[in-house]
Amino acid sequence: MMKNVVGVDMGCTKMLMVAEVDGQLVEHKVSTGLDCSLEYLAGEIDRFIAGLPYEPEGLGIALPGLVEGDRRLQFSDIRALCGVTADDFAKGRFRCRLINDVKAATVAEAANYPEKDTVAVMMAGSGLALGVYSKQRMYTGAGGFAGELGYTVIATEAGPRKVDELAGGIGILDKAGCDIDAFLAKIRDGDGDSLALLERAGFYCGLAITNVLHLFNPDVLVIGGSTSTYPGYMDNALRTAEKHTLPDMFQACSFASPKDGKRIAALGAMQFLRTGMEF
Repeated sequence: MMKNVVGVDMGCTKMLMVAEVDGQLVEHKVSTGLDCSLEYLAGEIDRFIAGLPYEPEGLGIALPGLVEGDRRLQFSDIRALCGVTADDFAKGRFRCRLINDVKAATVAEAANYPEKDTVAVMMAGSGLALGVYSKQRMYTGAGGFAGELGYTVIATEAGPRKVDELAGGIGILDKAGCDIDAFLAKIRDGDGDSLALLERAGFYCGLAITNVLHLFNPDVLVIGGSTSTYPGYMDNALRTAEKHTLPDMFQACSFASPKDGKRIAALGAMQFLRTGMEF
C-alpha cells in the first residue's frame, strides 16, 4: 500500500490539499470558483507538492461532477474541468486517480461503520450530492454517475427547480445577493428576509433527505458540507424530513456528522488511491 500520497478536495469555492508528513497531516487551502482555470488548479497542486519533503507516490483527487472510472472527469460545474484527465495533474510523475467528491467522502465515512448494512453520505455545500455504500459496495449506477442529488428536481410555486438551486450554498447566496460572510452576519443580526431564506433552504434540504431515506433505506446518514453548518439549516431539514418520511424508515436511520468534516473528501481520495479500491 502506498505511504506517501497527496489527497485533494477540489471544490467549487475552495481546494484543500492534504498530505502526511512525519505522522502528521499537513494541509493547504486555496480559493477556486466556477470560472477558475485548469492551469491555476494544477499549478496550486504542484506548489503544494513542491513544498513536501518527499516526491509523492500518488495523487488522489476528489472532484465535483461526473467521473468516468478513475481517469477522466466528463462534466463539472467548474467549467475548466470538463474533460480533464488524471494525466493533466500527474504529468507522468506518479500515479493519479480521480473520484467524485461525495464518493470520496463516502469512502472515508463508510470505514467508520463496518458493522452497518447501508451507509449514505450527503454533502450539503455549494450544492447537494449523495454517496451510498451498501453491502460492501458503492452504489454507482450504470455509468458511475449516481448520486447527483442536487440535480434532482422539485416542484415549486415558480415551477420545477433543481435541489441545488433551492438548498445549496450557491443558490442561497445567489438569492441573498451577498457573500457568505455578509449573509451569516445578517443571520446573526436576526434579519427577517435572510432567516426566511435559510428556513426555506432547510425545508427543501429536508425534502431531499426524505427522498434519500425512501429510496435507499440507510441505517446511517452522514451529513456534512459547509451549508449544513449554517445556523438552523439542519434543524429545519431534519424536522421536515421526519414529518414527510414513513416513520419506520426515519426511525431506522441514525444521523451523524462526518468524523473529519473539513478534510473528509481529501482523506477519502487518499484512501481510494492507497487501497486501489474499485467500484
